[in-house]
Amino acid sequence: MGARPDITKAVHNTGRRVLVVSHEPAFPPTSGADLRTYRNAVMADGFGAACLVSVRPKATAMAAADPLIRTETLSIEGEARSASIGWWRMRAEHRVSRAALARLEALVRDFRPDTVVVESIGLFKLLRPLRPLARQLILDMHNVESDLAGQIGDAKTAGSRLAAMAASFGIRRLERKALAIVDRVWVCSNQDRDKLMSLYRRKVPIDVVANGIPNIEDIPQALPTEAATGSGFPVILFIGHLGYPPNVDAAGRLARAIMPRIRQALPGARLVLAGRGPDAAVRALAGLPGVELIENPESVAPLLSGAHLSIIPLHAGGGTRIKILEAMAWGVPVIATPLAAEGLDLIEDDEVLLSATDEGLAEMAIGLCLDTERRARQRLRAHQAVWARFGPQAIRDAIRAGLALDDDGK
Repeated sequence: MGARPDITKAVHNTGRRVLVVSHEPAFPPTSGADLRTYRNAVMADGFGAACLVSVRPKATAMAAADPLIRTETLSIEGEARSASIGWWRMRAEHRVSRAALARLEALVRDFRPDTVVVESIGLFKLLRPLRPLARQLILDMHNVESDLAGQIGDAKTAGSRLAAMAASFGIRRLERKALAIVDRVWVCSNQDRDKLMSLYRRKVPIDVVANGIPNIEDIPQALPTEAATGSGFPVILFIGHLGYPPNVDAAGRLARAIMPRIRQALPGARLVLAGRGPDAAVRALAGLPGVELIENPESVAPLLSGAHLSIIPLHAGGGTRIKILEAMAWGVPVIATPLAAEGLDLIEDDEVLLSATDEGLAEMAIGLCLDTERRARQRLRAHQAVWARFGPQAIRDAIRAGLALDDDGK
């Protein structure tokens, strides 16, 4: 491994130049990971210049508005498959071709970044090649993946749990190696920082760069008026990647166990499941009374502006937390399991309602729908909290600290 350059010389007259490397194209953002990665790159651009590059190519048919920053891809759609870097990789790691690595190295020489941010442990294979090229090398851990692998395994059969334990152990070894290579690590919450510090003894700086409010350009900063509460009240919304196993499980419990209880007290209640790539099990839910599926919505803004509640019965994983922020920013009250809201530091029974059981979630939803004043109070306080703690200025401050710009006197 090459010697680490002195990062005290990293900030030039033009500011900090930041290269952010993701696996999938993060623009246009279509998942929580994309939203985080693109947002972080845009915020970093405010300190100098940023370039967002993906290992995989962007689909040519994908139409979108122009990104706010420079974007590149390291692969060409339809090109011949070339050998990958590294003779062996774990299932948790993404394949990176030698051609993609060569293009990345050329991009580094052209862009001359002061900082390189690598998205997630899945791109571990890029850390060693990038180490001698980066004045400052940062690993952005969207999740503590070893912990997440264990969570998902807990909900499976005995054989699957053993496989998940083995995967968790392997990922932990990978994370330990990564921490020995990079200069800093970004995590989403204080809880993730505590988990990481308890697992690894290396004294690498760990910065909390929280997930900010997604799609903020579509959201009015003033508290929106609540959707009309006439017929079809309440409209309950669940947004997420509907092929992600923890979300598939949550959607199933929401439609089959929670909604029937709510509809006994509120017969007009409707559930809207919205997201990309719905699993066959999720598609089957659309046949249940009061359940609607919206696949790959072009925009979630109309769905959020028309919703009265968002219920998040998540028992594994971390895929929907960013959607909690989006719902609250729209003034939609959130009722969730403790795991779903983990790391957001929201005030229970004030900014968010929490229950670990399907019965408790249903009872909370019914109670909130029947108490107009309490619902209005929760809407206001959650809206104020999310804009103060996860709005643009809070995230910009976190990115500044995560780039160690304060250490440079900037």
